[in-house]
Amino acid sequence: MHADNPQDLFLSRVPKADLQLLRALGALADERGTTAHVVGGVVRDFILGLPNYDMDVVVETDATDFAEAAAALLGGSVKAHTKFGTVVLVLPEGRKVDLATARSEVYERPGALPTVTPGTMESDLKRRDFTVNSMAVVLNPDGFGTLLDPFGGRGDLGERILRVLTDVSFEDDPTRILRGVRFCARFGLSMEPVTEALLRQAVGERRTDTVSGERLQNELKLILSGDDPWPPVFRLIDWGILSAMVEGWEPTTAVRATIVEIDRLLSGADEIGDPAPERWLTLFAALLQPLPPAVRDRVVERLSMGRRVRRLVGELAEFERDVLPALSADENPLPSALHKMLKRFSSETLLLARAAAPGSPTAERVALYSSRLVGTTTELTGNDLAQMGVPEGEAVGRILGVLLDARLDGEVSSVEEEKTLARGLVETLTRGTGTDSVAGE
Repeated sequence: MHADNPQDLFLSRVPKADLQLLRALGALADERGTTAHVVGGVVRDFILGLPNYDMDVVVETDATDFAEAAAALLGGSVKAHTKFGTVVLVLPEGRKVDLATARSEVYERPGALPTVTPGTMESDLKRRDFTVNSMAVVLNPDGFGTLLDPFGGRGDLGERILRVLTDVSFEDDPTRILRGVRFCARFGLSMEPVTEALLRQAVGERRTDTVSGERLQNELKLILSGDDPWPPVFRLIDWGILSAMVEGWEPTTAVRATIVEIDRLLSGADEIGDPAPERWLTLFAALLQPLPPAVRDRVVERLSMGRRVRRLVGELAEFERDVLPALSADENPLPSALHKMLKRFSSETLLLARAAAPGSPTAERVALYSSRLVGTTTELTGNDLAQMGVPEGEAVGRILGVLLDARLDGEVSSVEEEKTLARGLVETLTRGTGTDSVAGE
């Protein structure tokens, strides 16, 4: 950890444009007889030397009034308010600052959203999750850049440890279980022993049962969307966090290799098709894949997943039931047959199929589809066929289907070859043999 003075770090590591903005907000706070501090993740990240484009500022006054005064001063606008006393200041160049009133919080019951009341800067920092997120920097002109660190967050960053502020932290807000796992992985931190013991106790007591599905879903998405998601995912499995969230959610050991392979493929190691699969969604599907259908459905319900995830779960069942046996068979299917089998599936399902069995016939055939066959079209269109005398209706679709199969199987490779094949099909039609014979050619 860099041993420089925190004020010097702040002044040297925060971009100049942001420093000017923060100085202006601090001066405005002084004029209005209050204090302003930049808080939370941005303070942690400037100490670590990491970029952070979020700007959270806390004032010991009404944040809405302060934001409106700041907008008038800086030429911006006030865009949004929330029930937690926060407001978004939008500046002319598009820069956004989240402004909040210093708060105190009381949890009426474990897992519930807190009851928020105005408070002091000290009470605002005390309500936060971990010491490394409980630091602030003074913005008022006297002391601009001074670090406020009542819980030793900078020292914990120096020792690379994650520590909760209170013994009831995971009880008050069990989403901190997932957040703690994510922070350890993201910032290379180790969980302080007492904090780890409290976390494991909360997991054993199934504290996440008190939290809404939406909140658990959001935290899990953040983990699965990270740049290096598999270490925290493994921790979720190893510590029984997934099974504490949903009974029976116990992925097999094979999931680990699948997740690492998904990460490898998404890193550009291979062509994965277009559109590119979404990381968090593919990893979530991997965590569901080994589960019985009833447990999959339970996970989706508990986490209040939307239609997109529900469709994906249905796809997995359909793929396993209808397609996987044919893909894993010894006989190699024609590209046209492969295209028919796979074209209805999402890129996430196809990537998962490859990652779950790398090097297998299934993976090779899905890779062929994703790299070469997906998106293949004929050069001739329905209008072209109409000009060639094909009557409107079912015949057009059938002939285009035959042309597409021929292109996929390498039987035609140019528009002229397509026209030659199409003319033959049209002649078949005009001889009165019907569209069924066209589809069979």
